[in-house]
Amino acid sequence: MAKVPFVLNPALVAIAVDYTGVNRSRRGYIADEVAPVVRVDSPTFRYPEFDLDDVFNVVDNQVDRLGRLNEIYSSAGEATGATLDYGLAEPIPYRDEMAAQNQQISFNLKARAIRHVVDKNQLAREVRVAALLQSASSYGTQVADRAGSSLVADGTDTAGIIETAAESMLLPPNVAVMSRKVRNSLKRSTALQTTIGGTQVSGRRLTDDEVAEALGVDRIIVGNTLKQTSKRGQAVVTGQIWGDHLALLHVPQTEGDGTVEDVNVPAFALTFQWGDEVSGETPDPDMGLWGGVRVRSGRSLVEKVVAPFGGYLFRNVLG
Repeated sequence: MAKVPFVLNPALVAIAVDYTGVNRSRRGYIADEVAPVVRVDSPTFRYPEFDLDDVFNVVDNQVDRLGRLNEIYSSAGEATGATLDYGLAEPIPYRDEMAAQNQQISFNLKARAIRHVVDKNQLAREVRVAALLQSASSYGTQVADRAGSSLVADGTDTAGIIETAAESMLLPPNVAVMSRKVRNSLKRSTALQTTIGGTQVSGRRLTDDEVAEALGVDRIIVGNTLKQTSKRGQAVVTGQIWGDHLALLHVPQTEGDGTVEDVNVPAFALTFQWGDEVSGETPDPDMGLWGGVRVRSGRSLVEKVVAPFGGYLFRNVLG
């Protein structure tokens, strides 16, 4: 690889990697959970886009005593993709850095800047993944719009409706993805309380594990992030990134570092990443009177739905 025209700073890389995990928990980002990372060797790559016939076709495997084994061919892995570069930079004037040092301010301006950049990069990724997972076009025919007919209204067989949808999926779901607002409505649902053996008059809020049990999945994943919907300079108005929807998904097992264990196992959505986190600084002698430095961080990746039959989307579940 050619040498990049800025200084790759190992200390900033370490701060960016560490803060990515810390900030993910603090801000409630779930993109890495619902579209986990697969490492690729180059910006352009081939990936397994699973074909229904290949995954579910039944092949005669009986062999005569002296006969030949039937041969099978995999149609997965024929799709081609390319990563996109996502990154941001923040300028730090030299005079600001010197002023902080002279006033014995404990925080490091470069460390603060790289954390700010990481947060904005994560927020942008969260918005992209949420748009992908909440788009009806990502699921083919496996979509149900509940507008005007709440999935959690009294008298609604919430668990039964979701179980029926899960039974229609060719790849069974292991998680349910939703916003905090939808999760809280499910936790108060009298229908789900009776599903797990309670009573409609108990008034008890279900736990996340009980909601998952009632919905027939291993766990629920809750998106809990806001974004600014107003234009810059206007009064700040925020909105939910994860709307009033519920997605049943099959997500793959991951390693300790969060990457996918086996890319050849069908999963609804994956993130293909080339290389590691890029973090560094570029001197800028034309920044103000004293000059300064620009701190940057980003990643080369792309998010894709690779097995649409591994998902089912309920839109507008609150009616």
